[in-house]
Amino acid sequence: MRRENGLISITKGACRRALVRLVGRERLPRLALEAAGARKVASEALRGLALERFYDEEVGRPYGVDRKAKEELVERFQRNTQGIESGTTWMVHVVLAQEILSVPAGTCGVVIECGCWKGASTASLSLVCGLVGRRLIVCDSFEGLPEDDGEAAHDYPHIRAFGYYRKGMYSARLEEVRENVARFGDPSICEFLPGFFSESLKALTEPIVMAFLDVDLASSTRDCVKYVWPLLVDGGAVYTDDSCDMNVVRIWFDDPWWQEALGRQAPGYVGSGCGLALSPDFSSVGYARKVASPQESYGRVPWLHYPDGSAGPAGSSSENSP
Repeated sequence: MRRENGLISITKGACRRALVRLVGRERLPRLALEAAGARKVASEALRGLALERFYDEEVGRPYGVDRKAKEELVERFQRNTQGIESGTTWMVHVVLAQEILSVPAGTCGVVIECGCWKGASTASLSLVCGLVGRRLIVCDSFEGLPEDDGEAAHDYPHIRAFGYYRKGMYSARLEEVRENVARFGDPSICEFLPGFFSESLKALTEPIVMAFLDVDLASSTRDCVKYVWPLLVDGGAVYTDDSCDMNVVRIWFDDPWWQEALGRQAPGYVGSGCGLALSPDFSSVGYARKVASPQESYGRVPWLHYPDGSAGPAGSSSENSP
């Protein structure tokens, strides 16, 4: 790996070695020669990178979750998204699992899911929560979506798409979700909270270490944030499956709304418009993290300035520089 004009460049040799590990030596020549193969290689590489991060020995160590257990989780995530109609991919479930396994073991709190549809992500989240001994609170109307906020189209500029939602979309009965979780997950740690978020989430009182929102509408997102964010522990994250919908993403940068509803500055959103790097084109998932003091929670880097002079001189280069 080398730097060119401030950017990290991966050498051809290193790239080939990584691809051999990911796709196998016998498949590499064919993939390299096909135009479609290049796209497939990119997908494999990004998937491999995400899995490499998930399999890092530090992820899950405080809970005694080793690589074998994580590999078994991935296999079950894949079965879940094959066996249950799902709005999320198994790779999204890997990202959520990594977040839960990275919460310090001594931090008290539950995991909450808002919007579960037929329960594919619920089943996967329940498996992870079972490993770390946390309850999973599953919130959904079990009647599908409420009325949308207005008549304007939902705008997905990164993938050049638009569309609308209608009342009742993504509906599944509570009994169906329970059955799916019983078949594919761990129902023993699930607590179901039926109702529309504007009312049902008022019942939440416990600390939340991680939240996953797949609620589609800006109004539903605001309802969830209003009740979830105050209970989110310091360092906790809210993931959403709506990273490409600018109607929803704008909420995470809407300072006036955050000041009025929660008395604080909007936190921003990682993955705005295109999602986390899980595929060559886009992914549906991104997140916002609650951090009371970045100065205490984050590290220092040589390419920024600090008043005490602890960093390198202005203009110094680093492979960690963005």
